[in-house]
Amino acid sequence: MCDNPVLICNLFKMNKDSRSPAPYGRHYAADVAGVAKYDEMAYRFCPLSRQSERPGSRRRRPSDPTGIELYQLMRGRFDLVVRLWERTTGIHVGVSYAERMLGMWRADEGWRYYAANRGNLPFMLFQAAPAQNLVGRYIRNGCALHRLLAGSTLVAFEPARLPGWVQVTPAPGDGFIELTFLVHSPVPVLRDDRPFEQWRVAVRSARGRHDGDLDVELDLDALDRMADGGAGRDRRLLDIAARVLDPV
Repeated sequence: MCDNPVLICNLFKMNKDSRSPAPYGRHYAADVAGVAKYDEMAYRFCPLSRQSERPGSRRRRPSDPTGIELYQLMRGRFDLVVRLWERTTGIHVGVSYAERMLGMWRADEGWRYYAANRGNLPFMLFQAAPAQNLVGRYIRNGCALHRLLAGSTLVAFEPARLPGWVQVTPAPGDGFIELTFLVHSPVPVLRDDRPFEQWRVAVRSARGRHDGDLDVELDLDALDRMADGGAGRDRRLLDIAARVLDPV
């Protein structure tokens, strides 16, 4: 997860002082010629490290190879990033909205955050953005966010043009309302030797008339699986990424 060298233990026989008889990998705190350079800061923030620290807003140097790789992944997989965001949160991202968010990610140099990794690009796309309006937006019918908002007297739901989605609208008689979401506070989770991140989706309204939080779990291997599995691609979003993000 941090692009540091990894030592494979117990591949042929059990290593002395191993914590498990089965083969496993552990961080190797030194450069390995021709393989990888050791980055102490990246190790400190690696979600698979036993002593992992929260990176907060700390950033990689501009020339960092991991950051450059994340930039290239966002450019080459932007349609899959958007699809995984929609699948995980239930919040639809149309073409114009996608271009606006990608422009903010570029301006903020989101690939340089130590919090960013190969698997969490869908949430890092929104992580540094200001609170985003939910009114007028499409959300997936029956998702956790839909169920949360269904308990509010502020909003109603109208059928959307997309099958399986509904549009968030002001409740009858309410006129203009302010209802936003913000993503923050990723927490690494390791389950059955597989990495996940739990993110907080905070929903806020004017004067606190309807506030709520959702914890959603992101599978950090999902983006790679989508790319390797030959998922259908959205040319419109790939064209946006090619236009917004210069090749490196």
